Amino acid sequence: MKIRALLSLVVLLLAAPGCGKRGGSARHPNAPVVIVSIDTLRSDHLPAYGYRNVETPALDAFRRDAILYERAYTHVPLTLPSHATIFTGLLPAEHGIHDNLGYTLAPSAGTLASQLKKAGYRTGGAVSAVVLSHLSGLSRGFDFWDDAVEVTEARKILSQVQRPGAATAASLESWISGVGAEGPLFAFLHLYEPHTPYEPPEPWKSRFADPYDGEIATADAILGNFFGFLKKSGLYDRSLVLVLSDHGEGLGDHGEEEHGIFLYREALQVPLLVKLPGGAQGGGTVSTPVGLADVLPGVLSITGVALPEGLPLQGRPFPIPGDPVAPARRLFAETYYPRIHLGWSDLASLTDGRLHYIKAPRPEFYDLEKDPGEKTDLAAEKPEGFRSMKIEIEKIPRVFDRPRDVDPEQAKKLASLGYLTGGSSQAAGPLPDPKDGLATLAGVREGFLALKEGRNAEAAATFRRLLDANPRMQDVWDAESRALFRLGRFDEALAALKKGAELSPSSAAYFFTGIANLCLILGRVDDARAHAEIALSRGDPSAHEILARVALAKGDVATAEKEAREAVAAFPRSRLPILALARVEVARGDFPAALARVDEAEKMTAAFSLEPIESVHFLRGEIFARMSRPEDAERELQTEIRLFPQNLDAQASLALLYAAWGRKADARRALGELVAGHPGPNLLMTAAQVSTILGDTAEAADYRRRAAVKSASPVTPPRARGGGRGRP
Repeated sequence: MKIRALLSLVVLLLAAPGCGKRGGSARHPNAPVVIVSIDTLRSDHLPAYGYRNVETPALDAFRRDAILYERAYTHVPLTLPSHATIFTGLLPAEHGIHDNLGYTLAPSAGTLASQLKKAGYRTGGAVSAVVLSHLSGLSRGFDFWDDAVEVTEARKILSQVQRPGAATAASLESWISGVGAEGPLFAFLHLYEPHTPYEPPEPWKSRFADPYDGEIATADAILGNFFGFLKKSGLYDRSLVLVLSDHGEGLGDHGEEEHGIFLYREALQVPLLVKLPGGAQGGGTVSTPVGLADVLPGVLSITGVALPEGLPLQGRPFPIPGDPVAPARRLFAETYYPRIHLGWSDLASLTDGRLHYIKAPRPEFYDLEKDPGEKTDLAAEKPEGFRSMKIEIEKIPRVFDRPRDVDPEQAKKLASLGYLTGGSSQAAGPLPDPKDGLATLAGVREGFLALKEGRNAEAAATFRRLLDANPRMQDVWDAESRALFRLGRFDEALAALKKGAELSPSSAAYFFTGIANLCLILGRVDDARAHAEIALSRGDPSAHEILARVALAKGDVATAEKEAREAVAAFPRSRLPILALARVEVARGDFPAALARVDEAEKMTAAFSLEPIESVHFLRGEIFARMSRPEDAERELQTEIRLFPQNLDAQASLALLYAAWGRKADARRALGELVAGHPGPNLLMTAAQVSTILGDTAEAADYRRRAAVKSASPVTPPRARGGGRGRP
């Protein structure tokens, strides 16, 4: 313990401002700081790094003003953990975030924004992905943090919930204009292009054959406009500006299309360009390997701001051309993604920029100078460097802890709902090597493609086959649930979600909010409330919005309003809580007030350049119907169905509207579309109501019978087949 404390002290001393041996002298005190993170950007897909299949005029121009770091590496190939390292200078074992979901920044972790704020900087950030929500703790130290990114439709993949980077940049520009360009300022911009799905807009979609490159060109255009704003504001020239990425992308090089599972160079090596104030050293190049943990000490040393006290920083100030050569070191990386999401072994690695050792059930070793594509594994030969890296990586502390234990009361509630535990547990025996899962990855891609293209039965069958072979795959339980949901197999969808919840980290709320929403669809209001309360106890205030709808289902308007206002307070730039308040006004019979709330949510869509959100037009149609404005109600409900055909509530309301309006043919057509959409018990009762109005009493009785059956059927998590525990 004393040795570790001494090493931490040495790191702090070496990284401290004024340490000329590391290029750490305070060259530009109080300079404005701008960091742009372009998510999922491989360095070898940029012209600045020698790539020729895409055009990036903005980055090319910036490169002429900046220092380019040829060998920069992330420490974890996932968005949230990597940004946590960028902001803290710590590895996941210290900052506490191992995955995009279920983890929050350790309370003890000091951040770049916090240190700059203490030094008098105004701090503002804007992000493009929901995984960088303020709930993660990443916004610590920021005066302004715009994370107005929300799930726009039920059961959407959380990692793909994003907004256009241009909207994010406009938000940050507005903040900068508001606080003024004078005085010290720290601005952070996060762009989610080129993260999946690769869907570049025109003209880049047609210009580049590879959609990933088209997304890079899109990000470059956004960056060019943002730099133009900085120049007009008088900030660009006098600022310290960093452009980097949090991790790369597999693109199939080693069997992984995206990122998170493997630790090969394509996922770890990232672009890093640093423009000093006044363009000093512009056009320079540094070949010394650096890590993203170097960003915090590097920025603080250049601006003359003190490092956070008492932290075992892993990084050191990045070298500047002309500085004395820093002592050689090896950069560490890890990923727990395969363990958390797929039930496979976690991985770790070390690289010095020339050699790369990957710790796995079967270790790998590559010579990056001779084999940059890492096609030839030299581990069996045990060449020079292999043994020393193997010994060194074993000494690096690695802590895989869930954020917090489940308290006894929550454990009782989980048990009462049919769960064995509240989170994933250690597996008995060794976990599979991810390298052996390439065929499984191909199957997962096949299933997700079928799901994306609406081939839901095929997707469900694919996911079932995968889960029969490996029931530890948390992500596949979630995907199977979505396929089953679309097929109207709600009980099975709910059971799959419950299994995913059992496999998730003990503080992850994602599955529990999904379960709560699905329970509401199934009319199981008490179960919905129980799961929403679990999500809330795990730090997800979005559960307040669910609890508002639960209270409305029970006729408790006062509690519904309280919960909706709690949600608004937690997410002031979110539309879902506003729509919850609209539902409260509907329940009170104050239709003009309800309509005003819906209009408020729609104005937020335009103000923050957000995607349309489910239920806006549905609620407006409901309100118009209650205000005896059937033509307006019909228009809004039809718009909702066109935008969100999966919204069966809108189809039910339209059928009911036609029946009440005496348009029997239209009512029967709408009723047929509703029933074909596999409604739950609540909507089956609406179908019974429509049939009664139409005089079809036998059909109405059948709908009521089916609703009763669906409401009564029990749902328990499916167990692993073949006698296995089915738990990682």
